[in-house]
Amino acid sequence: MYEFIKGKLIEATPCKAVVETQGIGFCLLIPFNHFAKLPKAGETVTLFTSFVVREDSQKLFGFLTRHERDLFESLIEVSGVGPKTGLCLVGHMEVGELQAALSQGNIQRICKIPGIGKKTAERLVVEMRDKMKKEIGASSVHPLQGSQGQQGVVADAISALINLGYNNQQSQKAIQAALEKTQGEPELAKLITAALRQI
Repeated sequence: MYEFIKGKLIEATPCKAVVETQGIGFCLLIPFNHFAKLPKAGETVTLFTSFVVREDSQKLFGFLTRHERDLFESLIEVSGVGPKTGLCLVGHMEVGELQAALSQGNIQRICKIPGIGKKTAERLVVEMRDKMKKEIGASSVHPLQGSQGQQGVVADAISALINLGYNNQQSQKAIQAALEKTQGEPELAKLITAALRQI
């Protein structure tokens, strides 16, 4: 119904943003990780929207990129995954990291998101794995090898690089290169520093 809303940011909380355009104030529910990325109140912002109508509610969701909005809409098409869960998924993992976790079947990583149980994570992987593989390309879906503990550190390191602005493929390649020069179980801070030297 609405593709995007561009206007002045009136106020924002970790859960919602109020945007005024042409004298109308729109209240949009936003992912948790968007709050820190929004401009200051009074500045112009553009949010890509998803209008979700249910029997008992009509809610407008806002995202900083079209990619995040499209991923949210794909997630809520999965049986048993509603807008609240979809927003939680997008709000606690960067798009590239979430796509990688789904394409690799990394249920353990998905379950780290607050409110996401094992059954929901398994359902998401089953229904979205192939679609995510097609979207991010064969070159960026191969999981990094290592022990279960090491994979947790690797996932956190990839997430940190993505948060710094690098894409998923760059992050995975840098982490892989850093791991090849690391002996024993890597420490998160040292792994991130070593990976940054590879970029």
